[in-house]
Amino acid sequence: MTDNTQEPMNLNSAAVVESSLLAFGAGMSAQNRQDAKNSYLFATLVANKRHDQLILSEAWFDSFLDAMSDCGWTVARRTHEKESSTGQSLKLANVAVKAVQAAASSVLQGGPLVQALGLLAEKAIEGLGKDDQALTLFKRNLYKQSNVTVGVASCIETKDGEVIMALGSIQRTVRNEDIDVLIFDWDSNTSATYRGTAALSFNSQVYARTRDIIEQRLGDRAVSRIMDYEI
Repeated sequence: MTDNTQEPMNLNSAAVVESSLLAFGAGMSAQNRQDAKNSYLFATLVANKRHDQLILSEAWFDSFLDAMSDCGWTVARRTHEKESSTGQSLKLANVAVKAVQAAASSVLQGGPLVQALGLLAEKAIEGLGKDDQALTLFKRNLYKQSNVTVGVASCIETKDGEVIMALGSIQRTVRNEDIDVLIFDWDSNTSATYRGTAALSFNSQVYARTRDIIEQRLGDRAVSRIMDYEI
């Protein structure tokens, strides 16, 4: 990692953050990447404490986004609905990537940035399978809960310095046999599945006022539940 936290990094990367994967595009500074990971973990823990992730899935998602807002993320667009894809089997990776693309399209009106955000999500999922440590942490985080939100988010920093996050989250009951594979398939008849999407932009000045407090509250959890890996 560069010594200058504000200097743009010239590589793509990703991180396991609790039960989600966050992908970061080249050109995003080290500080913004770290702030995104910590604020995402903080918002996840806040929502987990307030609501069951499946029984009150929409309330959980609202609490998560409220906490992200408190951390300086402006929510430009959000959706939450029951997954209605047809077929006996749905693949989490496909649903999550489509959710990221839908979130990006809602604010970027198509074009190369939407494609870039979708591609980052795909690379984050593919890269997880190539990093044993990150995969082990991801599975361990999932094993803690029976109802879980599995999220995939892509972040980029534009030429104007704006940080944009496109997020797709899948909320459903998780079985041990689901976790035993990389990005699990599930039978659409086994449980209700809810999909959330959100497009957010980051105000680093707002977060800077709360950075120290959030890092203190996270403490060891920021180390034990977050891990970077290459994509």
